[in-house]
Amino acid sequence: MTDKAKRNTLRKHKSAVCCPGCGEEINGDSDLTKVEYVRTKRGTDVFFHTGCMDKVWK
Repeated sequence: MTDKAKRNTLRKHKSAVCCPGCGEEINGDSDLTKVEYVRTKRGTDVFFHTGCMDKVWK
C-alpha cells in the first residue's frame, strides 16, 4: 500500500489512531514509510509501526 493510500485511510477515521504496540498516535501528516497497515477479516483497520510488529503479533 502506498503512503498516499495510507493517508486517505487514516483520514477516514473519526478518532485518533494509536499504535497497539507502543501506544503512540499515528498522524497522517507524518512520514508513513515505517507504518504498516492491516485490514482484518472483520474489517478492522490496524495501523502500527514496523518496529512494533513483534509486540502486536507474537
